Amino acid sequence: MTRLRDNRDDIVAVAVAGRVSDARLHRQLLWMDDSGRSCVLPGTGGVVLGLHVGDRINDREADHAMVGASVEDAGANLDDPGALHLLSCLGNRVRDARGVALGVVAGKRGGLAPRAFPPSLVAVEATDERLTSLVPGDRIVVEAEGRGLGLCDFPEVSLANCSPRLLDQLPLQASRGRLEITVKIIIPARFAGPGLGQDAWIGDLEIVSRHHPAVDLNDLRYGDLVAFQGIDSANNRFYRPGFVSVGVVSHGPSQWPGHGPGATIVLSGPAERIAPANDADSSVANCLRTWGAES
Repeated sequence: MTRLRDNRDDIVAVAVAGRVSDARLHRQLLWMDDSGRSCVLPGTGGVVLGLHVGDRINDREADHAMVGASVEDAGANLDDPGALHLLSCLGNRVRDARGVALGVVAGKRGGLAPRAFPPSLVAVEATDERLTSLVPGDRIVVEAEGRGLGLCDFPEVSLANCSPRLLDQLPLQASRGRLEITVKIIIPARFAGPGLGQDAWIGDLEIVSRHHPAVDLNDLRYGDLVAFQGIDSANNRFYRPGFVSVGVVSHGPSQWPGHGPGATIVLSGPAERIAPANDADSSVANCLRTWGAES
């Protein structure tokens, strides 16, 4: 497949410091199971062992779980995402404070109610061997590259949260003036939930239906590609007929009503320029997992 023309030679990479976040319990998300028993599950944050891109999102009992280590801006104001979150792109390399390779950015979560939920987080895919050496509070560095990335022949199409090397792995091809891309599922706009109204570079967009009419969401895996019909994510995420947003599944489901698995948006534009098509194997999990294990 011929690589699409882009402006990667014109953008810069910048090292951004952060820290491994603490694990959180979202006490607001107290729920009851089918037997009437109350439960508070581990929430987003901390270091999750044994959970990696490519795994099924429903295989673990957790709330909005992300793979690997969750990292955040060092000293970040709980109300505002900082430079680490706003500059990080999927596929960016992550290292520790000594310069030793740690892993790769694999997703984002955030943009929820200020003071009610933890700050915006970035998921780092890494091997379990590396993850066991991490402690919440450890300093990390993201080699952030991707802000300003664009497609030269498709100026109407916006890229966000996408590094140049991830762009090379997306199943994209130009045909008759349109970008054709394969995705695991195509989601009607009515199932887009938390994350609407937020900056395109903050967090994710959640799928609120547990029972999608076309595809069982139980089949979703971290790293799968999904498309939202009728959602424009060029600047912020909002309902706009005739537009499409494509994202990478970055966190798992929640039992809390109105929440669900979330996708970090990487591509958005008018439907006349972006044509998603179903493919059960459409994913970037393999490349993210491989990059996360690189030394």
